[in-house]
Amino acid sequence: MSMLALNQLVARSIVDPAIVQSFSLGRIAEVLADLEFSPELRSQLASLSAETWTEFAVLAYRTVKAAQPTLTRIELPSPAEGLIVDESEAGQEQVA
Repeated sequence: MSMLALNQLVARSIVDPAIVQSFSLGRIAEVLADLEFSPELRSQLASLSAETWTEFAVLAYRTVKAAQPTLTRIELPSPAEGLIVDESEAGQEQVA
């Protein structure tokens, strides 16, 4: 959800110059309050130190990415496992 909120912030900054102006004036926390960031993440983003909006966006991406829980990938067995490799057994009947 946080990455979606960050995407909305960056996309909105492209069409709404007030976002970049708020950042320049040091009032980015007001803009962040309108988005669906967790309170902890909102405070982390508001405390980022950046000279430009682009630098802020990069730092914000890294912060949000680090805060996201890692998803464990499900490891499925290979479909080739259990197939007969030895040709001497290929002629024998098999039952599943």
